[in-house]
Amino acid sequence: MGEKSRAVISEIKDDLLAADLKWSLFLSALKSYRHDSILRPFPSGFTSETGEKDFEALTSVAEEIPSLKTLVHQTRAEEMLSDQAWDLLGWTLQDNPFIVKSLENSQFARILELTGQASYKVEPNLLFEVEYLNASNQKFSELQKQHDVIYAYHGSRLENFHSILHNGLIHALSKNTLFGEGTYLSSDLAVSMPYSPKAKAWQRSSVGESLSCVAVCQIIDHPDVKCQTENTDKRRARAPDSLGGDVPDKYYIVTNSELVRLKYLLIFSDKSSSTTSAVQQQSKLAVWVRNHKFALLMMTYILVLLFVGIINSKGFRSFQRQYLRLT
Repeated sequence: MGEKSRAVISEIKDDLLAADLKWSLFLSALKSYRHDSILRPFPSGFTSETGEKDFEALTSVAEEIPSLKTLVHQTRAEEMLSDQAWDLLGWTLQDNPFIVKSLENSQFARILELTGQASYKVEPNLLFEVEYLNASNQKFSELQKQHDVIYAYHGSRLENFHSILHNGLIHALSKNTLFGEGTYLSSDLAVSMPYSPKAKAWQRSSVGESLSCVAVCQIIDHPDVKCQTENTDKRRARAPDSLGGDVPDKYYIVTNSELVRLKYLLIFSDKSSSTTSAVQQQSKLAVWVRNHKFALLMMTYILVLLFVGIINSKGFRSFQRQYLRLT
């Protein structure tokens, strides 16, 4: 197996659901009628010398990719795909300034502690964390040392999240000036959910064929973030170009993209895919076994003692003698 394909398969095996999500988000942007503006970054291998993007060739190569679960279980996986397909998978899954990793769903309780309870109960099917690798977030890290951090939700169409992952929320700046120009977020998940409608993703996905995605973001508590506050400083509650007055309760309007970054992704799936259900069940079973190892060992030990006690009891021996006599 070639070095490229080995590296890609290793990446998938490390976290199948995270790899599947990144590929699904890439395909969602590719299939969008707005792909020319939202598929950013765009794989350079499908750009001509004049800078023209070859969406037809890119789509053709992308369609070669089988389910990632199938790919990692093939003994001769290298022969399944063309070199272009391996390069495209590697570009999508590996050539990133961040890591996406799947989390146990129990971690959602921690996010609710950071953001506050939603106005009605809603829980994601899958949960992912984003970790940054290089100096691209150095500015945010420096500001984080000087200010408090607020956690809030941002809803957007599924096709936008490939770009949001790579470029941040700079392209999410709203031109709606009702409460001012900026990126709109909320402390209430129920407020952000309507902005993240379900959309077709990838029919071979282990995450789900139809998904919606809500971002959980970190916001620097800075005067450029407009919101309701407990103090009397009204400058925080109104953006300069607001036509509708003060920012509504539970909303944040970030006017500087350096003050916000993506931290978690909440995935809501239709669960219609049998593959999705199988992967989720396997994951839940593995997590349950890992978290209850001691209890399982004790139960096994007790069952063994009970079994030994029963077969050595007078009642069992009497039953055994009578049974053998009858046969």
